[in-house]
Amino acid sequence: MKARRANVNDTVKMSLLCEAQGSCPLCSRSLIVKRAGKTVRVFDVAHIYPLNATEHEKEILANEELLVDNIDSEPNFIALCKKCHKIYDTQKTVEEYRQLVAIKKSINKAKELAATWDKQTLHKDISIVASKIGAMDEQSIASTKLSYDALKVSDKTDDTFGIINEMKVSQYVLSFFVPIRDSLKSLELQEKAKSAFIYAQVRSYYTLLLMKGYDQKEMFEKLCAWFMTNTGITERDKAEVLVSYFIQNCEVFSEC
Repeated sequence: MKARRANVNDTVKMSLLCEAQGSCPLCSRSLIVKRAGKTVRVFDVAHIYPLNATEHEKEILANEELLVDNIDSEPNFIALCKKCHKIYDTQKTVEEYRQLVAIKKSINKAKELAATWDKQTLHKDISIVASKIGAMDEQSIASTKLSYDALKVSDKTDDTFGIINEMKVSQYVLSFFVPIRDSLKSLELQEKAKSAFIYAQVRSYYTLLLMKGYDQKEMFEKLCAWFMTNTGITERDKAEVLVSYFIQNCEVFSEC
């Protein structure tokens, strides 16, 4: 006897659409289209592990990871375009199953992170530091450059960070480390322990990302997004400069 499929309401469907960021995770087709001036959903809610598995599916997935015990629940759902859903349901492969499991695990990890920490705000005065970065001219940057002797970004990063990110962070540190440090010292003069509080917040967020299993490239992206979300910084490069400072200063990627 076949298991009856759970009723998937519009709230769950919209949640799954947001998880997929509007595109089919297998083929990148848009999951919503405009028809007669209206937005129309053109996706299906698919079970990653099949609800009524065939003997063949049970065999090929026998040793595969299950995302959740109740396979007819949202943790085992994913939004697919109708074409990919049909193919996945009728011609399922272990490779595609693993791909969808990996995608869903990444989504679930991000959700867990949001639930536990993303509401934590950085001290608002970090935006003052960011504004000072944007106001610097070429001459002032040149006069405050950190010496190459003090630069050891490569000692703090691993292979997951990538050479392009390493080069970018190294240049940001050379150009902006001293003025950011001085700006944070100025905050300390205005209110005791203000800069120490900012350092502790950044360190805590980095530690949480480490606990959640993100690699260094992913942590850099999460930290930049966190700075932008919680400080009002709208320019991505300013967020990258600030994260680079905290990498050099040992709050990020270091045990020093």
